[in-house]
Amino acid sequence: MKQQSSRYTAPSWLKWVLLIVGLLILLSGCLLTWMYVQIQSNHTEGYSEAKSLALSKTNIASVSDVTSYNGERPIHIVRGKTESDEELAAFINLNNAKVLTTINTSTMVSSDQLKKELQANCSSCSFLDIQLAYEENSPAWELTYIDENQRYVLEYVKAENGKPIQRFAFRQPQT
Repeated sequence: MKQQSSRYTAPSWLKWVLLIVGLLILLSGCLLTWMYVQIQSNHTEGYSEAKSLALSKTNIASVSDVTSYNGERPIHIVRGKTESDEELAAFINLNNAKVLTTINTSTMVSSDQLKKELQANCSSCSFLDIQLAYEENSPAWELTYIDENQRYVLEYVKAENGKPIQRFAFRQPQT
């Protein structure tokens, strides 16, 4: 006697293949989620310690932002306001739990001004980013852009007056 078949009946090997593919997709999703969480936690590592150190050892009363800069040594930059509403930036080395320096942000060259100067001096440059840094034992701005020769450029200027500290230009590989 011949077994009846239905158009909704699938061979058993197809069921196993679909089950295995589904499990692989689920496991890959779990792995990617775990990796993302681990990378994010490493990215913000030390932020709470830097924040508490800034609150205890500087005039900062409320913290608005914590970032990190990985130059010669890792530096955490804590920005916040004092009791008298002045904005400060504290540069902290967590390796020895020391506040390296504190600067009033009103005395710094603004990031907008540096961006405008870059665009005025190099109209064909493509601006990418600007962030606070700590170079040559002083607060600095790190400007990142693509110059007219299609090089990836990291330029460091003093935060107080905008004078150049150093500049790195990397050629992009030819394809």
